[in-house]
Amino acid sequence: MKNNDTTIFTAEEEKLLRKEQKRLKRSKRSRSRRAVDRIFGFLLATLILGLCAGLGLEYVLIKGPSPALGEAFSTTMFETRRFRWIPGIFLTQEEIGEIMSKRSQRSDAVFDPALITIATPAPALEAEGEDGTVSNPYNDYDEDGDGIILENITGNGYVGYMIKVLDPRRVFVARGGGAYPLAEICQSNGCLGGINAGAFVDENGGGNGSIPEGLTIIDGEVQTGGFDYNQFVGLTAEGYLAVSWMTVNDAINSGIVGGVTFGPILIQNNQPTDFSRNSGSLNPRTAIGQRADGCILMLVIDGRQVHSYGANYQDLQDIMLEYGAVNAINLDGGSSTTMWYNGSYVNSCSSANGIARPIPNAFVFR
Repeated sequence: MKNNDTTIFTAEEEKLLRKEQKRLKRSKRSRSRRAVDRIFGFLLATLILGLCAGLGLEYVLIKGPSPALGEAFSTTMFETRRFRWIPGIFLTQEEIGEIMSKRSQRSDAVFDPALITIATPAPALEAEGEDGTVSNPYNDYDEDGDGIILENITGNGYVGYMIKVLDPRRVFVARGGGAYPLAEICQSNGCLGGINAGAFVDENGGGNGSIPEGLTIIDGEVQTGGFDYNQFVGLTAEGYLAVSWMTVNDAINSGIVGGVTFGPILIQNNQPTDFSRNSGSLNPRTAIGQRADGCILMLVIDGRQVHSYGANYQDLQDIMLEYGAVNAINLDGGSSTTMWYNGSYVNSCSSANGIARPIPNAFVFR
């Protein structure tokens, strides 16, 4: 019976109506659940397929017909703190050790300071000789006369920066003192600038930079390191930059007052390292070297960014040779790569948040 557009139902009809409404609600919820289940199932299947495809691709790269490609891929993973575990899925510890040994290229060569002549005091640029000529074999142009020269570097797929410290006695190794980025290390030591230096322990991937790894010497005191050989770079009180494989006793006997462990060595005693077997991957890079006249070369290369993919060891070596280095070594790279000068960061940090990460130590200059 209908009255004023209002429907009146009997008790039995109302009961049936409520029942039908509940059924419709259950049916709607069931359809929603089925839709969610289908979406979840699709995403899960896609994830599994992607994982299987990724593992298959990794297997082909590592265990495929090209050993060189496998080594290059593994080295790329080793050089990233987040993904260095990936090669271990298909490689044994012995195989990983073999790849790392090729990268290290251990040498018994001893640092030869006779290749470097450090003037006391450091000569002024373009000083006029007795015959009236001007000598500037390295094309150094110190516009403000402070003995520090910053230059931009561009190469095939990378952008970088080089700082020349004309007087090597201005350079030293400063400790991070816990978990501080490069800017704070420079400022707390009253420095004009510097670059990141050695490696640090990063067991949980947090990267707080508080514990140096390998042989570390600061202010003439051994901070960390045992008696094993390390690829090492250190400064003497006279300003020589020693690049060599060293034990802690070797470093002490060489008069090292500040140094860190890293590698590989790029140039030693004017002899370039052969990287034909393993030149590393394209990554952000930091390196330090010294010319025959004592000038310290500090190099950083941006990487893992649109404007700069990064550089490998061969790239670093080529740049150092072009700048006249007789000794040079690769330092900690990746998101640790930073250069600070005159109150600001010079390069673009590749960390996920774009903020310079804490580091254990740095090569700095006053």
